[in-house]
Amino acid sequence: MPPSSPAEPNSDGRQDPPPVPDRPADDAEADPTDAEAEPTDAEAEPTDAEAEPTDAEADPTDAEAEPTDAEADPTDAEADPTDAAEDAAATTLGAVREPQRLHPLTLLLRVGTSLPALVIILLPILRNPGSTENVTSLVLGALYGVFALPAILLQYWRFSYRITPKQIVIQSGVFNRKNRSIPIERVQNIQIERNLVARLFGIAKVKLETAGSTSTEGSLEYVHQDEARKIRQVVRSFQRDAEGSDAAAANADAEDAADKDTLLDMPLRRVLLSGAFRFSLLYLAVIFTVLELFNPEALVERVLRARGRMEWVSEIVFSHPALAILATVGAAIVLGWLSGIGVHVARYYNFRLWLDGDKLRKRHGLFTVTEGTIPLDKVQALILRTNPFMRAFGWYELKVQTIGLDVEEQGHRVIAPFAGAERILELARQVRSVQLPESFTRVSRLTIRRRFIRYTAVLAALLLPAVYFWPAGWLHLGGVVLPWWGFGLVPFILGWAVLQYRNHMYASGEDGFYIRRGVLSHYLWILPVEKFHVFHATASIFQRRLGLKTLFVDTAGAATFEYPEVIDVPAAEADAQFDTLYRRFRRLYRGRVEAATGAPDTRLAPDERPHLPVDEAPE
Repeated sequence: MPPSSPAEPNSDGRQDPPPVPDRPADDAEADPTDAEAEPTDAEAEPTDAEAEPTDAEADPTDAEAEPTDAEADPTDAEADPTDAAEDAAATTLGAVREPQRLHPLTLLLRVGTSLPALVIILLPILRNPGSTENVTSLVLGALYGVFALPAILLQYWRFSYRITPKQIVIQSGVFNRKNRSIPIERVQNIQIERNLVARLFGIAKVKLETAGSTSTEGSLEYVHQDEARKIRQVVRSFQRDAEGSDAAAANADAEDAADKDTLLDMPLRRVLLSGAFRFSLLYLAVIFTVLELFNPEALVERVLRARGRMEWVSEIVFSHPALAILATVGAAIVLGWLSGIGVHVARYYNFRLWLDGDKLRKRHGLFTVTEGTIPLDKVQALILRTNPFMRAFGWYELKVQTIGLDVEEQGHRVIAPFAGAERILELARQVRSVQLPESFTRVSRLTIRRRFIRYTAVLAALLLPAVYFWPAGWLHLGGVVLPWWGFGLVPFILGWAVLQYRNHMYASGEDGFYIRRGVLSHYLWILPVEKFHVFHATASIFQRRLGLKTLFVDTAGAATFEYPEVIDVPAAEADAQFDTLYRRFRRLYRGRVEAATGAPDTRLAPDERPHLPVDEAPE
C-alpha cells in the first residue's frame, strides 16, 4: 500500500499526525465533535468534508456502491489504485489468477487435425483391402490409436494458463514441463484468429506476440471467442495501469472505436480489384499434392481421353510441341492470376482498420478471421510497396515494421493492402508525421557494371558445366548444344541491371532517411531518425577499387530479405550521409535525455561535459 498523503493543516497552522493504520473499527465511529479533539480522526480527504460525519468510517467497498458513503476510512481510501484495477480486471475475466484450461472442443479439433495422417497410413488398405502387404499399415494404425490419441488427451490436460497483473503464465508439456512467463509490459500484440471450423463452434485462437520475438511467444488454441476478447481486455487494462492511465478505459468497447475512428474499409469489390494485381503459385502446390496421391500417367490419360472428348487435345500436344509449351505457359499465367485473386480474397476479405487510442487495430479474413493490434509506439518504419502494374494505375500497399518479427508477413504488418497514393500517405501520417522529399538521389552508375558482371558470372557458372557434360545424343538446336542457348539471356541481364539502377534511390530529411529499391516489387522505406538502431557504411574489395560504399540503416525488427540499404554510393557521398545521420541522431538523443532528466548527456566529449566546482583544500 502506498504511503498516505500528508495531512491538511489545522486552523492554528499545525499539521495532524498520520493516522494509525490498524485502528479498530469501533474507534472509527467517534462523535463528530471528537474530530477536533482527536487529531487522528481528522485525516479525511478534503472531498470528504461535506459528507455526513456518521458515515465517515464506512467500508471502502460501500463507498464504491453508495455515493452517500463517501466518508470512508482515510487509511482505506488511500489503498493502492492498481489493486482496485486488478480486482476489476480479474472480475471481468473470472478466476483469472487461477489456472485456466483450453476449451474442451480443442480435443475434437486436434483429433480432426491428426486424421489426415491416419488416412495416409491406412490408404494402402483402403486401395487394396485383400493385400497381404498391409501389415505395416495395420501396425502404424494401431500405434496411432495406442500413442497418438492418448498424447493428444494428455497434452490438453497438462496445458493451463493464467493472467496476473505482472505476467501471463503458460504451463505445458507432459513429461518435459515448460513454464513460460510473458511479462505484461512486453506484450505487443494479442491476435485473435478464427478459422472456419472455429467460427462454427464459437471458439478462437489467441496468439501473444512480444517485442523482439521472432515468432509467436504464446498461443492459446482454443478458447471461447468471448473469453479471447476478455483476455485482450484484461491485458490491456494491466498495461494501462502500468503506464499510469485510467484503468476504466480498459473496459471501453472496441466496436465503438471501430465505428468512430475507422481508417480504412475494403469492400469485396476493392478486395477483388487488389487481387487482380497479384500473382500466386499456390496452384502448383495443389497440383504436386494431387500427383503425390495418384498415379500421374493414369490421371493424365483419364483427363485427355475421357469418353473421347479430349482426343483432339492429345493429338495437338504430341504433334506440335511448341504450341503445347505456349499453351502450358499461358495456362500457368492464368492459373497464377486466378490463384492470386483467391489467396488475396481469402486473406483480406472484409478488411477493416481503425484507431483505438494509441493502437491500430485490424480485422480481416474469409475462412480465418484475424484480429490484431499494432501499438503506434512500437512502429519502427513505414514501407510503401507496389509493382509495375499497380504503379501504372497509382495503387500502393502500406506496411509497418514493428519490433516483433511476424514470420508470416516477413517481418512487416500490412495496414493497407490496397489504396491510392494520397490515401496511403494519409494513413501513414496516422502512424507518424511523414513528409516525402521532393527529390531522390540515384546511386552510382557503376552499379550497372557491377550487377551485370555478377549476374553474368552466375549464369556462366550454371551453363558451362552443363555444356561440358551434355550427352551427345541429347537435344541440339541448330547443331548447337542446348545449354549454349542460355547465353541468349545476357542482353536481358543487362536490361535488368539498368532497371535496378533506375529504381535504386535515396534521400535524407530532417525527420528520417528514405530508400527506394526494387523492380518487380518496388519498396519505399521511411526510416525515422529516432528509430535508428545501427547505421554504418561498408565497402567490399570490389567496391573499394571503384570508390563505392554501401550504406546500411538498421531498425528493430528488420526483415532478412527486405533490408533497407543503399548499394554502390560514391564513397565521399556515403561518408557525408553517415555523418549527417549521426549528427541528427545524436542531437535528437541529447534533447531527449535532457528533457527526461534535466541533465546533459553523459556521453558527450569530456571537454563538453558539465563539471561541478571543486572546493579548495583547507590550508
